Amino acid sequence: MYSDLVIKGGRAVIGGTAVQRDIFVKDGKIAALRPPSSTPVRALRVIDARNLLALPGVIDAHAHFRLRLGPDKYTADDFTSGSAAAACGGVTTFIDYTGQGPGESPLSGLKARIEEAAGKTYTDFSFHCVLTGWEKMKDPAARMAEAMKAGAPTFKMFTTYGVRGLMAGDAALFSALEIARKIGALVCIHAENGAIIDLLTERYAGRMGIKALPLSHPPFTETEAVGRAAALAASAGAPVYFVHLSTGGAAAIVASARTAGLKILGETCPQFLALNEDRFKGRNGHLYSSCPPLRTKADNAALWAAIKKGTLQVIATDNCTFTRAQKNAWGGDIRKLPMGLPGAQALLAATYTFGVKAGKISLAKMVETLCENPARIMGLSGNKGFIRPGADADFAIIDPSASVMADWKKLKHNTDFSPWQGMKLYGFPKYAILRGEVIAEAGELSNPKRFTGQFQRRTKPEII
Repeated sequence: MYSDLVIKGGRAVIGGTAVQRDIFVKDGKIAALRPPSSTPVRALRVIDARNLLALPGVIDAHAHFRLRLGPDKYTADDFTSGSAAAACGGVTTFIDYTGQGPGESPLSGLKARIEEAAGKTYTDFSFHCVLTGWEKMKDPAARMAEAMKAGAPTFKMFTTYGVRGLMAGDAALFSALEIARKIGALVCIHAENGAIIDLLTERYAGRMGIKALPLSHPPFTETEAVGRAAALAASAGAPVYFVHLSTGGAAAIVASARTAGLKILGETCPQFLALNEDRFKGRNGHLYSSCPPLRTKADNAALWAAIKKGTLQVIATDNCTFTRAQKNAWGGDIRKLPMGLPGAQALLAATYTFGVKAGKISLAKMVETLCENPARIMGLSGNKGFIRPGADADFAIIDPSASVMADWKKLKHNTDFSPWQGMKLYGFPKYAILRGEVIAEAGELSNPKRFTGQFQRRTKPEII
């Protein structure tokens, strides 16, 4: 068989096991998986993967690139720099969000974002549809159905950010969940108690510096919102997916709900698994601001345990990049402090280093949470997330023994700091491959002038 690409002699993670396989790629798809052979192969390119691990291309189920902050104001990473960072980190598909105005059609927001990203990404991409201004939306069931038909079966709602017009009341949440159940969609929720956060923010802002952030977002603001939204989902008979959970308490609620038979899914992020509130100490503590904020070491441990047990199914980034200048403009007032961290390039490496290398999770569990589960839950499993014949030939090939000292100067994010700065990280890919084409090698883009990314139409989510 003549192939476009052969990945030869590596260990591929297939069905929860790392097995030696030669991987044959033709026309962007995995054509065959065979035991290693000394027989010469005929291919345009052969990658010697001996002593390397071949993982499915990582799917970042929660990313923000070119997020609009106001008139002519955006986050630091656009689709080009963000996807460059993703590609060099082994992420071959990311799912971002729409940004249409309150009450506007999710489909119009989807089309606008596809147009923004088209021809500007190195990786494949898709979008969740944000549902804002529910009460203003005409026939929301029809609007959700048409977005779903266009390939976006997941919708995001917020229980916070009232000042920004994003917060949905319980009636809106319940209504959206009822519709999602009927049409087979999935509602993703940013669960924090916005009213309490607003109250505490006004109480502490402007006089306590970065200490005001954890004080205004205590753990119960997350656990209360998770419990409330889970109860609404149960009453609506609908599944629900909680994004970027930061507390052990929230993970415990999800565990109890799943034990009771509810269709509750959860995601966390590397920053909530490996970093903690000690980062707020010192002159640059404000650089680590995010919503929700970094928590305690006990929360780190509880979240790792939840990943290991399968209570939480996905690790994603919530990538939201700012520069030092953007962060420094806060003037000591958290109401003016941009919330978010760069994470796309370190997603795989941080999970591998602090999870697999540290013995907290298995290699199979990492692949499950970074690749397989995001593919299933987000409606991509027909082509993405798995190493099997017929799937897209997307891979992150890593040298498990090689480490890199994280340095923002060598990362592709459009910023001048990294939350992982100075840390020894394992798992940065030696090769990132998208549909059979090597898009990054050893942390550098293979062809910076070639934008290989394509919009991915997604199918109905699989509730696991």
